Amino acid sequence: MKTVLLAALLASAPRLAWPAPPADQPWTLEASNWQDGKDLLPEPVLKHLQKGEYWFKVVPVDQKKFHDNYAKKFWDLTAANEGKYELDEATCGLKDKATGKNPDFVVGLPFPKVDSGDPQAACKIAWNFTFAGSGAGGGGATFTLNGIDSGGEFRRIKAFVHTMGYQGRLDGKLKENPENLEGQGVTAALEPQDVEGFSALTKRYWDWDSQDAIWAYVPQTRAARSSTTSGSWSVRATSWRRSCSRIRSR
Repeated sequence: MKTVLLAALLASAPRLAWPAPPADQPWTLEASNWQDGKDLLPEPVLKHLQKGEYWFKVVPVDQKKFHDNYAKKFWDLTAANEGKYELDEATCGLKDKATGKNPDFVVGLPFPKVDSGDPQAACKIAWNFTFAGSGAGGGGATFTLNGIDSGGEFRRIKAFVHTMGYQGRLDGKLKENPENLEGQGVTAALEPQDVEGFSALTKRYWDWDSQDAIWAYVPQTRAARSSTTSGSWSVRATSWRRSCSRIRSR
């Protein structure tokens, strides 16, 4: 009982003076040092962390391994992007400095160097993250979505996703892109039976203002529904999971 009480007091007590997390060594973000995640995690996640329900192992980036994951062509194209692009202040959209408009085609990291003190650093990193995974022009995978709570796994859904990208392709710009897309993707549920056949088509437009277009087919209603969202791939995945939940509850 004393041990449990002490652990609870330590977790809830104000942080005492201890060193900042090491930048070059692995470390664990947990209840005892939850304050280190205060400006990095969404509030609901931070609360789970503070209660000891979540923990995260943080590891430094191995720059050489990261560099070697990409071809020389990718890094040459990245270097050539130095000074080419800036951001639209209102939308965080990518802007061609020469024209002041959305770039026609971007390949490689649009911002080869990002200053940590730059107020737009987060947005630039987000764009670099997007283009770091765009070189192949798309991809596909079959995967499972596992619903897990404190009692363990309560739900598993098997699905597939296939994507096609128009920006960031190392093989160059595609001639045909009449809808001016950044990318599009198809996903569908494979099992269990109560969600089998649910499918969705997503299109992301290559401009600063258009929302993503999503068409979802729900077998139980025998109808396709259209919706839009300006969210990221993770937001769309969350929307997809919620749709599966609604199907399951019927």
